[in-house]
Amino acid sequence: MDGNGGSKTIQPTKLYDRHMSANRTKPNVSRAMKDLAEHYASELDSQIGTLNHFARNPGEIGRAHEFFLRGILARFLPGDIRISSGFVASPNCTSRQQDILIHKRNFSTLFEVGDCTVIDYKSFVGAIEVKTRLDSTKIFGETIKAQAELRRQLRSQGLYAVYAYDGMYAEKALEAFWDFVREDPTKNHDLRPDVVLVQKKYLLQVNRDGSRKSPPFRLWRIDKDVTQGQALLALVASVWQYGQNTVLPWWLSSWNDQLRLATDGSQQVQWPHDLQKSLCQES
Repeated sequence: MDGNGGSKTIQPTKLYDRHMSANRTKPNVSRAMKDLAEHYASELDSQIGTLNHFARNPGEIGRAHEFFLRGILARFLPGDIRISSGFVASPNCTSRQQDILIHKRNFSTLFEVGDCTVIDYKSFVGAIEVKTRLDSTKIFGETIKAQAELRRQLRSQGLYAVYAYDGMYAEKALEAFWDFVREDPTKNHDLRPDVVLVQKKYLLQVNRDGSRKSPPFRLWRIDKDVTQGQALLALVASVWQYGQNTVLPWWLSSWNDQLRLATDGSQQVQWPHDLQKSLCQES
């Protein structure tokens, strides 16, 4: 809190910690759901560790990582939602291959072989770009641009997310994002990924309150502000929030309430001064 009782925000190169008040009451969250989420997060970590003992080919490791994450997400999603990999086809174009495609079952699959599908854009719920390592601003910048291109092509509601098994810290990732927005502030401001989750490090969630002056993201540190299991469930909740734009199921709403409470332990990420000035002039 500042001297006037206001909340602090984070500058792009400096992240300020905010802690929950000791006397704040935490919501009652199902112990069973908490244990389940942590179990799945541990299972994901164990699968990766086992794979790394045997696999050396980067392509095969990457495909296995996509498969592991699809398997975990599928356990939480409703029966009318399907997870695969592949392409999104629309009247104007076909997307590049998506690592994880989330789509509705009540639409025809245009083509399918193995776990690779071509789906109708009207069935699109979300896409997740999966990276084994997101360890440079160059790679992160390319990943952001790939997601932005898909959003531009589809021009439709959906979840556009990035999941990395390992990667650089949030400060460096944000530098890559600022550079992307600087290329075209008017357009790229709206092409932010909805969620960026780097395992064991951080969770970034977009702020879409309609104001260009608002902080673009909120940041949670894993194992400080939230657990790995909570971060995983935040990604699952984003499928409903951004992909389906519908009410969360009861077992997720309790976790979403906890994430909102954990906002007091999270950090707002403020625009850099040059972008803040540019966006304010355009608004």
